[in-house]
Amino acid sequence: MRHALEVMDEHKLATEEGQAADQQFDAITLEATGSELVVDLSGSITAAVRWTTYFKFRRQRMPRDPMSEHRAPFEAIAAGDAPAVRAATIALIEQAERDTETALTT
Repeated sequence: MRHALEVMDEHKLATEEGQAADQQFDAITLEATGSELVVDLSGSITAAVRWTTYFKFRRQRMPRDPMSEHRAPFEAIAAGDAPAVRAATIALIEQAERDTETALTT
């Protein structure tokens, strides 16, 4: 997860490398849940994230830097703080939704 974050930060989500790292980060996060249902759905979830990310960055511009929202779940996982992982993940998803809505209106 740390490596994926580093690659995302270095290349940014407007690049293929950054988007691939984002997909890797999401897949590892989903696996870390330990939920069979979530793991089974991870292919669909990561595909949806990949396409919304592609859509948001299709014009090679960065609407905003999403790294803080990506670091928060990682740090909570590293700390072993399950409630914080849940809250940080929800915040990441909600911000991604707002970013997608913004991209649709611009």
